[in-house]
Amino acid sequence: MKNLNQYRYSKLMFIIIGITIINSSGCETAFEPLQESDQHIFSMYGAVDLHGEFTKVRVMPVGKKLIPTDPEPNGTEVTLIRNDTGEEMILRDSLARFGGNAYVWNYFTGETLHANEKYTLLASTPDEKQSTASINLPSALPVPEVEDYSTALEEGTFTGSSIEPVVSIQTRYYVQGINEFGCDPERELVFSHLDNLVVYANGEYRLEVRNRSAIGSTFPPSATGFVVNGRELLVIASGEDWPDPSGLSEEEMTLPDLITNVENGTGLVAGIAGRRVEITPRKEPC
Repeated sequence: MKNLNQYRYSKLMFIIIGITIINSSGCETAFEPLQESDQHIFSMYGAVDLHGEFTKVRVMPVGKKLIPTDPEPNGTEVTLIRNDTGEEMILRDSLARFGGNAYVWNYFTGETLHANEKYTLLASTPDEKQSTASINLPSALPVPEVEDYSTALEEGTFTGSSIEPVVSIQTRYYVQGINEFGCDPERELVFSHLDNLVVYANGEYRLEVRNRSAIGSTFPPSATGFVVNGRELLVIASGEDWPDPSGLSEEEMTLPDLITNVENGTGLVAGIAGRRVEITPRKEPC
């Protein structure tokens, strides 16, 4: 049962953290998940990060194609409001293209916010139709420590502490394969380690990783080796905003109104505290 719940957690993370990508082959689809209506203005999926590291929310008008093909701005404005003071922050937009002619709009900010406070994410159309998401930011997440790391073995130990549950812990590698003609283009590899995380009663945690064989297995037999140009540790903690998938099937998790905190729309925007730690400095690709 633990493996099933872990899989569901990973599935939800894929959906809501923008550390979240729609996988598109570039072909147009006529599938419409929801009909256009006054009850569902926008779909909103992503996260608002207390520390500003991973704040990104995908906001798309409901009733359009699942994978839109129009790269022109749609006039959507996304605002983050601090409930206690009414202070407003306009999120910046970014058009993402996924092969062929498929486009989506992401909204982001790198601003540091206030721990244990409530925020409202407001998306508005040019004619003032609105969807909102209520967000509870968690406690601050201390920066994890790299106790030791062997670049020759790609093994290391990391420690840290968190008041809130750690819901994601990953290592990210920037790698290039080596062959008889030189180096392949650089690409990113991300490995999840939540199953291997040891959490103690006082909130401290410890993680040991061994990733060399996992990295090597991603290259074809023709590769004579690989080079790592950068290494990072990514940690995310969350409190009451993080969904509990226990008891839900995969089909139920995809239903628009079953797991949602969006009013007049659909989707899920989680309040998180995230940290990115550079294990080794980035090097220029070969």
